[in-house]
Amino acid sequence: MPDLATLLPRLFGAPGEPGSGALRTRAAAAHAGLLDRAGDRADPALRPDLGAIHAYLRGPDPPEVKRRLLCHPLLIEGLHELAPFSPALRRWHDSVTTSLEHEYVPDSRAALGNVALVARLRTDRGWRGEQDCCTDALGRVGFPLSDWSLTVRTDRGEVLTHQAITLSLERDRASWRLAGGELFLVTSREACVRMIVDNAEFPEPRRVEFPDPHVRPCLRCAARLGRSGVRYDPVGFSPGRSHAGITGGLVRGLFAAVRVNSPAVYRELRTFVHAVRGFELPPTDHGVVGSFSDPTLPGVIGINVSYTDLDQPCIDPFCFTWLGHELGHTKDYLIDNVLYEGGLPLTENPAEPVGPIPRYGRSLPVRTLIQIPYVHLYEWALLMDFRAAGFRGLHWPVPAEALAVGEDLAAEIREGFGLIRGWVRLTPAGAAALVHFRNLYDRAAARWRSQTAGREA
Repeated sequence: MPDLATLLPRLFGAPGEPGSGALRTRAAAAHAGLLDRAGDRADPALRPDLGAIHAYLRGPDPPEVKRRLLCHPLLIEGLHELAPFSPALRRWHDSVTTSLEHEYVPDSRAALGNVALVARLRTDRGWRGEQDCCTDALGRVGFPLSDWSLTVRTDRGEVLTHQAITLSLERDRASWRLAGGELFLVTSREACVRMIVDNAEFPEPRRVEFPDPHVRPCLRCAARLGRSGVRYDPVGFSPGRSHAGITGGLVRGLFAAVRVNSPAVYRELRTFVHAVRGFELPPTDHGVVGSFSDPTLPGVIGINVSYTDLDQPCIDPFCFTWLGHELGHTKDYLIDNVLYEGGLPLTENPAEPVGPIPRYGRSLPVRTLIQIPYVHLYEWALLMDFRAAGFRGLHWPVPAEALAVGEDLAAEIREGFGLIRGWVRLTPAGAAALVHFRNLYDRAAARWRSQTAGREA
């Protein structure tokens, strides 16, 4: 690896700075390294799926397609889910996530099954056999490089989370069943393969069978957000209302507004964000959560919109900055994987709790604390870009406190530096990263002063 003074600015580029493809290439190499070691002293049940993925990566598909698979959120999520069954993955998981304990779910041995299925079929489209998969925390099985997902519920509406599922691919038929249970979905083989490999349209409904009256599968295709290629995936809404569609329209509008106000950050969103999941969640003890992401699923962000009793969305006028916030986190998650593979952690105490911190009303682990400067630089950059461009494309008025919001973001970054000084035991890489973050802050602060000097918000 290059020296830290060269490496860290390449990884932690300024918001909108060119060169984001280099981070994706490094992240793909890091995930390939994790795959190579995942089978060491691991549960033998992991070997078939790991072997199928390795065979695909040695195959003839173009390198760019392989990098897309290696950086796909579902592959990374699957590796994290396998942490209880692989010492190598457990060390990585504990190093780069905020969870102190990983839940042991035996069915999660098949967490990479959907990735292995895609690898098998892209290696040999005529492959026949059985492939074990596992639903995620939302009861879904997604397919890398395809916009389709399969959600599994009971006839009572219960979502089957972390549930083992087997797909049998025969000469003419594709059959899904719960582990040890009856078939619950049957399609033609060609329709199944076209959805998973070719991202093709839904099969002819008259050729789909639902043999088990107690299981309610749902095939869903995520919608592309305009020109971005990012998907909108509504997953957290009550049935019978139109809120999922309204939230999707709001998210689409936000992406379009970023494109016209901040083209450079928009290019990064297209590079690093795979999907936006829409939610309508109740308030928490810390208020209404606007956006969120997870280090085990980098590239997937959640957007939460509340609604009134009259079905009107409650919009934060500065919600466009949420996309910058989650983009910064997404890059941090990928960078953490790159640094882990290079033996260059930023801190010696990543899991140590800090706080409670008054601004956030809760404690944060050190590994999250050290992300504060970089993440909020992205929010600040978007605010400055939108302000300079006149907030074009937003379908609501931006209130006069835009200047106060910018000052508060600057204060939050400065507070973050103070917390890092007081709580974080930095490694040499961490110390070099902090110097770089300060340089990025100084550049952003100079731009902010130039933009706001003698002007009203």
